[in-house]
Amino acid sequence: MIVYILANPRAGNGKAATIIRDIQTAYPQVAVKSYLTRGKNDEYAQVGAILSKFEKDRDRFLILGGDGTLSKVLSVWPTDLPFAYYPTGSGNDFARATRIKNWQQVMDNLLETRPVPVCVLESSSGVVVNSLDVGYPARVITYSENSVLKRWLNRLAIGKLTYLFFGVISLVTPFQLSAVVETDHQTLFLDHLFFLSIANNTYFGGGIMIWPEAHVTKNQMDLVYVSATSIWQRIKALSALIFKRHQSSSLLRHTSAKSVSLTLPHETVVQVDGELQTIQQLTIKCQTRYYYLGKEE
Repeated sequence: MIVYILANPRAGNGKAATIIRDIQTAYPQVAVKSYLTRGKNDEYAQVGAILSKFEKDRDRFLILGGDGTLSKVLSVWPTDLPFAYYPTGSGNDFARATRIKNWQQVMDNLLETRPVPVCVLESSSGVVVNSLDVGYPARVITYSENSVLKRWLNRLAIGKLTYLFFGVISLVTPFQLSAVVETDHQTLFLDHLFFLSIANNTYFGGGIMIWPEAHVTKNQMDLVYVSATSIWQRIKALSALIFKRHQSSSLLRHTSAKSVSLTLPHETVVQVDGELQTIQQLTIKCQTRYYYLGKEE
């Protein structure tokens, strides 16, 4: 058996290299071959290199990186081949939802347990492992990624304050957005849209709960959305998310579905697992994958 590791060496201040060395030291009986991404979207080339040598009935596959790395890898990793994952990024919402504590737990799951079916979201633009977010979350990321402030704060190792700053700016800045959402059982016409999250996982944004009952082991996606006409409604809705008052909030709306077609009035920037994409129309459906989840504690 060979454990193939695909790692993003830039995530988490480069800690993937240390984890790979620790795995090799702790498991001398296991052959380990590591592949490191060398630039943006190099995950696709590295997956191809691994698959050229991977033996389905013998080998194992482990991904080290953030949520963005995970979604890119799964976009090209065959659906019938299991995977394991250990987070080395900043948000790590997939790992938070599946209660990953350390790399030793991940390796034990990989070597000693059978993979279980989980749901990711499939679209024409790739795989979503946590959520696709329209409106407020995407605006915060857009402002942050294009800011000089983030680069300056990153040098001081307090880059996350960028999101707090632009979170406030996005909250008080008015914007108009609408959407049409067609699910397998209803059509929603959403005006004055503050945000819409299409999720298959519990968390987004580095630990903010999307919906308490959402989970990757459920064969469905959860839609959480807010229409707000004033800043006070936006603040109230955001507070309900942060303080986990989802089901008692008068502003948060929820439904579940197995497929969703999203239509926006024009090309719009959305957030997908912490990465930015531009879309106008997109169809999303549940896709079954096989993951070394182990026993959740």
